[in-house]
Amino acid sequence: MPVLKTIHVLGAIFLLGGVSTHVLLRPMAARAADVAQHALYQFAWRVQLALVYTGSALVLITGLLMWIGRFKLFTGWLLLGFLLYVAAAGLDGAFLAPNLRRARGATGEGSAPVAAAAVTIQLVAWLLLVVVVFLMVAQPF
Repeated sequence: MPVLKTIHVLGAIFLLGGVSTHVLLRPMAARAADVAQHALYQFAWRVQLALVYTGSALVLITGLLMWIGRFKLFTGWLLLGFLLYVAAAGLDGAFLAPNLRRARGATGEGSAPVAAAAVTIQLVAWLLLVVVVFLMVAQPF
């Protein structure tokens, strides 16, 4: 179990670090020149692949294995944390990752409202993940 917990925490670090990097990169890319913007979106896509997807998979797999083996199925903080994680993953999968793929292929992210929505959704996903980390560490209820 200690190895599983270590891998779980490492995955959470990758996931939150990758999403935090996106929160910082997206506004910088929106203000950058075309060449720099393209490079920033390329870097953001690599962060998405290396940190966010890897961390998300590690967190999901090890979290479910620990949940099944250690906790009751309907533990409040655990169920809420899982639902918020699914919501953050849904935001990333449904909007942020496709938007990032399109942006890295072309210079610019499209229109200003799309860029503003992407920043807002990125911040919401980041906040959801911070709440999930709080719930997992504090186990408040």
